[in-house]
Amino acid sequence: MNIIIDIDRNKNFFYLKGDIKSIELNRPLRIRLNRFSPSFENDYIKISYVQENKIKTLNDIHGILDKFNYNVSNSSLIETVFDNYFLEEKQFEIFSQKAKQIRNNEFNLDSSLISEFELFKEVLEKNLTRTLYPLQLLSAFHMAFSQHSCNFAVPGAGKTSIVYGAYAFLKSLPEDNPKYVNKLVVIGPLSSFAPWENEFEACFGVPVNSFRMSGNVDISKDLKEQHLYSSNPKELTLIFHGGVPSYENDILDFLKRNKTMVVVDEAHRIKNPEGVWGKSVTNISKEAKSRIVLTGTPVPNGYQDIFNLYKFIYPFKHKSIIDFHYHNLEDMTKNSELGSERVQRLKENLSPYFIRIKKSDLKLPTTKEKTIYVEMNNYQREIYDFIESKYIEDFKESYSGTVKDILNKAKLIRLRQASSNPALLGRPLQEALESGEYEKDPNSEFTTDNALIVNDSDFFNKILEYPSNEIPVKFVKIYELLQSDIFRRNEKVIIWTIFVQNAKALKSYLKSHNLDSKLLIGEIPQEEREITIRKFNDPENNEFNIVIANPFAVAESISLHKGCHNAIYMERDYNCASFLQSKDRIHRVGLPENTITTYYYIISKNSIDEIIDKRLNKKVERMEKIINDDIPLFSIIDDSDETDIIKDLVKAYAGRI
Repeated sequence: MNIIIDIDRNKNFFYLKGDIKSIELNRPLRIRLNRFSPSFENDYIKISYVQENKIKTLNDIHGILDKFNYNVSNSSLIETVFDNYFLEEKQFEIFSQKAKQIRNNEFNLDSSLISEFELFKEVLEKNLTRTLYPLQLLSAFHMAFSQHSCNFAVPGAGKTSIVYGAYAFLKSLPEDNPKYVNKLVVIGPLSSFAPWENEFEACFGVPVNSFRMSGNVDISKDLKEQHLYSSNPKELTLIFHGGVPSYENDILDFLKRNKTMVVVDEAHRIKNPEGVWGKSVTNISKEAKSRIVLTGTPVPNGYQDIFNLYKFIYPFKHKSIIDFHYHNLEDMTKNSELGSERVQRLKENLSPYFIRIKKSDLKLPTTKEKTIYVEMNNYQREIYDFIESKYIEDFKESYSGTVKDILNKAKLIRLRQASSNPALLGRPLQEALESGEYEKDPNSEFTTDNALIVNDSDFFNKILEYPSNEIPVKFVKIYELLQSDIFRRNEKVIIWTIFVQNAKALKSYLKSHNLDSKLLIGEIPQEEREITIRKFNDPENNEFNIVIANPFAVAESISLHKGCHNAIYMERDYNCASFLQSKDRIHRVGLPENTITTYYYIISKNSIDEIIDKRLNKKVERMEKIINDDIPLFSIIDDSDETDIIKDLVKAYAGRI
């Protein structure tokens, strides 16, 4: 009984030809072959395969037929394809070894890498007006050498400059070189568009010709043809993550016709392989000449988040590179196996294909932290104490459990409002927090109970009358701090507030004292935000020296360090990740050595502020240890669990009464 196995590479099919009738009549054999979902035709059997598993599928077919005593041979095309396959595998193994040597700065192990690196530096000296610092230079060389890679550098490390360094080198290659690119597509958040354009000019010394695709499905046919189907498209295309599904076929056509590096910025947003964004972005990857992933948080929810990132950079090899099934990665996360043998093996498997610049590598200038305690004025104290006394009994019931109850979550938000500005209590919770499609405070899901103060009409009237009786003490303290400290040094400041209405109210208060400020909150149009950021970053522009921002609206891709070295926190919540991101906005690569960055924390005494401050400091200590891991598992710090806050509130309240 003879069987010949043939292949159709274009359609990903194996064909079994020869003594097909005997297979059809052999029920046990057919049952074994059913695992491949075969299609029985008149004179052949068709079996589909996926690209990354084709060698395994072929071997499995051989094994099954051998057990049933078939004489199995491969067609000449199979022999050619798999000779090439094994050659490619060997070449990839050699490439991976070299990429790992570059990553680990082990050029002494391969003299050829030294000459390649020297050539790389010469090209960058000629083509870039910005000088990359040593770790950026190494990362850019690794990216250009690899052509497809992940960069997991922490926020503020200069990932954009690294990409432009790699792009400059690949663009300098001869046009017939397989690595040559001359177009760049960046898929990222809307807030990243202006930084990519600005950094291009800073790196190359000339403005970039760019085309923005925000995700609006109504983009005109003319605009689409002017760029995506142009014979001479603009060099930089910027696409919002959420816009890729709408344009997927158009982007694929663009990539087929242009030699393009595709960069996914803030790539943790495509981590879900079953999500619409994740599927669309990975679908287009196979047509890119170069594929780059950028994120400082590669596994925000678990090791399984790495799966889709590697599916993007190596669409046909990601499973063999990772060497763990998706559910294995989930299990590693569930069991928090930091330092385990499986985690170490995962890091080793991935190590040739990523670089991470850690916070400790940046050697950033000094920071100072100043905690400023304020005493609530009479009306605020009365309102805060009344609400706390009503809520505390409910909190006691959660003392020994985790705080997943929506009502308790909402009550904690209300207490934070009372400790900052009681006027916020008179408005629905939904209006207090960023809850749009692109900027979203995680707390916003706990705002369904709008009233949620206390069932006391007289007391509620006191809340409504608060603005006419008293100015929040934090507003006053911020004004004093500006006048006595920051403005005396002729410096700028960003003021962070969790609550949207607080941003607006503080802006009005400062305006009444002849201090102009600008808002960076979700409702401000993207174009206006970009103008504000550009002016604020310009040391020569003194039109305004104050920006009032929400950390969830200014969370990614935005740098404010060029013009500002002071941050005031009017209040904070328990979300450690967003807090650290907000700090990184003004403490990044590019600061002069003698720059002192100062953070001010305004804390209302005997309130939830003190509890959050203490617990957040402990969480930051743990986070800073984790962040220096190659693949930091942030999910072991549960930013959604406020049990510790509840426990400390109950204890502190008992100590005061």
